[in-house]
Amino acid sequence: MDKFIDLHMHSTRSDGSFAPKDVVAHALSVGVSTISLTDHDSVAGVAEATAAGDAVGIGVVPGVELSAQVGKKDVHILGYFIDTEQDDFKAYLKKFQEARIERAEKIVEKLNKMGVHIQMAQVLAKAGEAAVGRPHVADVLVDEGAVFSSNEAFYKYLGYGKPAYQSKYTMTPAEAIEVIHAAGGLASLAHPILYKQDDLIPQFAKVGLDALEVMHIKHDAKTTKRYSQAAEQNGLLKTGGSDCHGDGRGDAVMGLVKVPVEFLDAMKERLG
Repeated sequence: MDKFIDLHMHSTRSDGSFAPKDVVAHALSVGVSTISLTDHDSVAGVAEATAAGDAVGIGVVPGVELSAQVGKKDVHILGYFIDTEQDDFKAYLKKFQEARIERAEKIVEKLNKMGVHIQMAQVLAKAGEAAVGRPHVADVLVDEGAVFSSNEAFYKYLGYGKPAYQSKYTMTPAEAIEVIHAAGGLASLAHPILYKQDDLIPQFAKVGLDALEVMHIKHDAKTTKRYSQAAEQNGLLKTGGSDCHGDGRGDAVMGLVKVPVEFLDAMKERLG
């Protein structure tokens, strides 16, 4: 069987349900030869994943998925081969983690004013070492019996435009790309199909975008071909991944998106 890779997945260090070492174990079980752990605004799981990969022969590319915004549209920029100890990169992540906590505090405050009583300490406990996010608030709401499921929590309280929604600190795509480059990495636009605005691709290419995620669980064969052509037209590398969040979160299953090793080879060649 030909080797394949998966360059987009999450762990318990953001909104996934697998610990970093278990992400690696799962990759091994489905035949993935190299992964990139791309937690949201966090690299806290990279060292654990790398150690687990070394032990079983799975390559681990240091990665991250940074949040950015264009107008009112949220976009995600994937970073690959980053130096997780680079000063500017670490400073950015620290600022972002602090902003995530402030956002969660405001959400909890809104819920309390609505008569839905939870405490920030519960949210932090639920998050553990992960970057604090709305899924952790949703989990607390389920625990407290305020809702039956995480989906209901988002539909009723936490989703965009809902009564406890709170906008988040973010940066522009150009700033996210700059942060990734400062850490020695390559920047790729994640899941472009979700933005419904393909003119973003040449815009981001002009400010330093290196790659485009052409393969993704949301991309069918026709969409993959479309974005492969867009990558070529804009001089971008191609990346791809399942966007797996583990067992029971989302519909992305590791092993279904079989990204060719050649994508990784081209990235390494670009970096020299």
